[in-house]
Amino acid sequence: MATHPAPLPLREFCPLYYLLNAIPAKVQKGFRSVPVYLTALDSNSDYMAIGSSIGMLYLYCRRVNQMNKYNIEGKCEAITAVKLLNCFDDLVAVGTASGRVAFYQLVSPLPGRNKQLRRFDVVGLHKSTVTALAWSANGMKLFSGDDKGRVVYSSVDLDQGVCNPVVLFEEPSAIVQLEYSQKVLLVSSQQRSVLFYTQEQSHHQLGTKPRKSNGKFGACFQPALCKQSDLVVYAARPGLRLWRTDVRGRVGETHVLKPLFNQDIPKFELFPRSGSNGGCRPSERQLGIVSCFLKEGWVLSWNEYSVYVVDCTNQVIIGGLESSGDIVSVSCTENEIFILKGDRDILRISDCPEGLVHDGVEESEEVQEEQHPEEFSHVIEALEVAEDLEQQRASLGTMESHSRSSSVTSWESAQGMFTTTEASTSELSSSRYSPITQEDFQQELVVKAIKLKKKGKRRRQGKRINTLKDSEEGFKHSLHGDFNLDLSYDPIRPLGYSPEPEPTPSSDEEDIYAHGVPSSASLGDGLNALSLQSLSDKQKEDEETQHLKADQLAESWMGYTGPGCGILSLVVTDRHIWCLDFKGGLFCSGLPNGSLSWQKFEENVHQVALSPSGSLLWKVEQKTMTAYACGKVTIKGKRHWYKALDDTAFVALGDDTAWMICTNGELYLQTGLCVDRPCARSVKVDCPCPMAQIAARGIVVWALSEQRGVFYREGLSSYCAEGEHWKYDTVRYVCHRAGQIFCLYAVYLSKQLTSFYYVVFDQGSLFQTLIQATQTVATATRAPVERVAERLRVAFLSQHSQGQPSLISVSTSGVWIASGRNEFHVAKGSLIGTFWKSIVPRGTASATKWVFVFSSAVPAKEGSFLWLGQSRKDLFCIWDQDLQMRPFTIQFPPDVEMVQLSACRDALWGLDHYGRVHIRTLSASCSTGMHWTLLDLSQLGHVKFLSLSCGSQNVWACDSNGMVYFRVGTQPLNPSMMLPAWICIEPPEQPAGLHLVKIQTSPNDRMLWALDNRGNVHVRVGITEEMPVGTAWEHIPGLQASQLVLSMRTAWVRLPNGEVARRYGITERNPAGDYWKKIPGLVSWLAVTPMDELWAVATGALNQRLTKTLQNNRSKNHGNAGSLSGEELEEEWEVI
Repeated sequence: MATHPAPLPLREFCPLYYLLNAIPAKVQKGFRSVPVYLTALDSNSDYMAIGSSIGMLYLYCRRVNQMNKYNIEGKCEAITAVKLLNCFDDLVAVGTASGRVAFYQLVSPLPGRNKQLRRFDVVGLHKSTVTALAWSANGMKLFSGDDKGRVVYSSVDLDQGVCNPVVLFEEPSAIVQLEYSQKVLLVSSQQRSVLFYTQEQSHHQLGTKPRKSNGKFGACFQPALCKQSDLVVYAARPGLRLWRTDVRGRVGETHVLKPLFNQDIPKFELFPRSGSNGGCRPSERQLGIVSCFLKEGWVLSWNEYSVYVVDCTNQVIIGGLESSGDIVSVSCTENEIFILKGDRDILRISDCPEGLVHDGVEESEEVQEEQHPEEFSHVIEALEVAEDLEQQRASLGTMESHSRSSSVTSWESAQGMFTTTEASTSELSSSRYSPITQEDFQQELVVKAIKLKKKGKRRRQGKRINTLKDSEEGFKHSLHGDFNLDLSYDPIRPLGYSPEPEPTPSSDEEDIYAHGVPSSASLGDGLNALSLQSLSDKQKEDEETQHLKADQLAESWMGYTGPGCGILSLVVTDRHIWCLDFKGGLFCSGLPNGSLSWQKFEENVHQVALSPSGSLLWKVEQKTMTAYACGKVTIKGKRHWYKALDDTAFVALGDDTAWMICTNGELYLQTGLCVDRPCARSVKVDCPCPMAQIAARGIVVWALSEQRGVFYREGLSSYCAEGEHWKYDTVRYVCHRAGQIFCLYAVYLSKQLTSFYYVVFDQGSLFQTLIQATQTVATATRAPVERVAERLRVAFLSQHSQGQPSLISVSTSGVWIASGRNEFHVAKGSLIGTFWKSIVPRGTASATKWVFVFSSAVPAKEGSFLWLGQSRKDLFCIWDQDLQMRPFTIQFPPDVEMVQLSACRDALWGLDHYGRVHIRTLSASCSTGMHWTLLDLSQLGHVKFLSLSCGSQNVWACDSNGMVYFRVGTQPLNPSMMLPAWICIEPPEQPAGLHLVKIQTSPNDRMLWALDNRGNVHVRVGITEEMPVGTAWEHIPGLQASQLVLSMRTAWVRLPNGEVARRYGITERNPAGDYWKKIPGLVSWLAVTPMDELWAVATGALNQRLTKTLQNNRSKNHGNAGSLSGEELEEEWEVI
């Protein structure tokens, strides 16, 4: 009988000093000092979420070692449950002792996702303590249970910002555990476990026998990518029994574990602590809440008295921890167990130290078997020395900043317990460990701390490094692929207010194309391991610059000339760009740092296909229409072509597959391809109709039929290369499944064509959106794309003679578009997709013609008010967060026609045709005001205002002579009191005949812009809190405007022809900005909310601008990636 290798010991390698020191032991509440107890815990590979007794959620980012804290507003109550989710957005849900449930949408690094921390509340449905939470994999469903047995389902729409909770069902006893998978909710209460099918709204109990006794017995799904019918459930039962059931609750196997507990249980080896570790045996051993852990068949079970890891397959207890009843919460990741014990102690149990990437247990087991016992003892001794040093550091108060690097270093310095190659293992001997003294460990720790710098370059420090060089050299290769101390993480700043300044890295070393989003501090995920000092003035300026970097770089195109006679096909791989001309010449060039260097690769090519990495290259030969695979893709030297398939019309390559369409429309597939095996045996794949074009990437293949129907197959994998059955794409939308994006997107480029041109994108890397309509695409990306529709039309009409065109190609280097007969452009930065959505307010006819619209902040609520009218004699108000867009009517004073209106959070100002000013006070209790008050302008004499604008505290106006006036306060005051004075400000110096006619201030009073009677734009510079009137005027060249609007961040103008432009580069130190850039759309009136959301009137209809920032999220580990040198940065900037 074969013996199973002993599993790796699970142990605590080092106390989590860095985590516990970041959570205060006490907080001040008024005059009282309140102790902070830790009450709930959850973890994943990126975060640790810890609930507390004071209602504070502590969220620790493990990637860059920074703690953030979020307060549940309202009554200070204990957090009783937390649940993390890592999908498109990082989400964390919390439940409290009073039944309150809330969740936070953290800032996401994914392109086009959330860029500002948001909180959602699930209110009113739970009346007692929340005991369990569960997310769906895509974050669109949140389930919560309480100690009265009520289960609540919350439907979450993050894009719309809404959360709709309903009571799902109620159990007669407290909810113990919730899990959700494949539209099945697994509910464990103190009396039973139930499978609830959310689609059918039905349920089945696990098993048929009732429990012999009630208790906190949980159940969990076995993690697997499978159909609903294949789900497997593990359920704890009284008497140390564990059920294994199917998705219908039928018990397939009962594991009786009681005999295992009659023997001595292997205990988790804990780090030595002062005082008792609480290792006492409970009076009665039972299973509790369960989850699958580390290996198939391993189950983690815990209750307040014990934590056990059981191998159900081999009937072995892997390890355990028993206590006197002070275990509060337990959470596990792939190979870690976090135990919240007592008031504020957190243990980390794992098979390797924190920071060392778990690289598969199987390899580690082989290494352990090969090692000699004396070598293993030296490893343990070395680890103990490292741990002693860590303990000394903790006592000196320095552990918090070095603990993570220290634990990694202590493991690396042990030299060899987890090496992953046989070669490195065979070189290990006990003599390698003996010369490492405590002094050496200290030196090594210093070295590793230095390695945390941004560029990740190791600094050699003379003899101190050389003493460790020999022992380090043989081991660093084996660990190189397992972990990386260069913490490559791009935190994202929210657009809104941050309650406290976070340290920000300098932007001087940033690759402007390496990140599609700015790398700076955020409210929710402002994570930074490079600096813990306060912001200097220069850092604040850098922060403002990075804040606008993504917007500034959007739509930055570089143009190139093709190598031959036009461009029929353009293909870009990780390192090269390939171009096929109309004469069948195939050319290749390395991806450009500056210019392209073309070399002719082949002739007589009808079509070319390459794998994403560029390692596979196929061609379809002209005349013969035979597909050939290139033996070795080299630019120089002799190449050998292998015949793959006759009568081939089109070829598409995946990472290791080839999809071929024959001239008769049949589809064939080759699998298992690599550099050494560029082609294989062809297998026919059934398809519903003859196909004309195909594209494959990741786990989806898409096909375009000869009748221009779009089909796709999901589930491509190494086990099932051809995927599942064909599906017809009717909605033409982004496909989501199990929280993953398939990343294949359509660009509809021509209204004249009934076909769609599909472009495959790398998963999680680039431009993840769907852009619709010819005009939207053409104007969004300007010159390069506006000619693509015509090129596509011509190419499709001639496709039978010229082959299928490929005019768009995407790689990690950017989006490449063939924009002319022999020209192409590349966008290495971000793109912005724009769509103007027509809005019809409820109760109004779709044919209603609106004349104007403007925006303001809402008193005591989120969102903005939209004020709009059909003439100068009526006014309606809409709250933009109201999904039904219900308008409220605002009555003007009798016989008054308003020529201009302006609003702020607490007042609405109107200027009538006589030059009089009317004010309507707004408040939280009456958000649209009660009545109008006429403002006393007797101070100004015969001055007649032409324009006015309200900020948060100040009001600006200009008169018929172009003079500018400033007033503090937005409210009308009692005439018996001293009225606020209007301060006259000199207008800009201009030639005769030019004077200001319109004035506009920003909602936060930080910007003031104006237009003169020729449409020239002027800005007031020097505006600060101390000098709210500014110091001078500055002319903004570049265009003449008909209308000017300001948000909190920037300026927007409407041009005389109806086009819209935005000013980029505006900061506190550069109030004039840098340049104008047009955006899509032709409008007759323009409005912007304080948070840069555009609304407009176009052809009488109200329109909302919807945008999608398509960010180039290039991988830092790609190719020869790394921090760019100064010369490289200069080249990039010169190109732009």
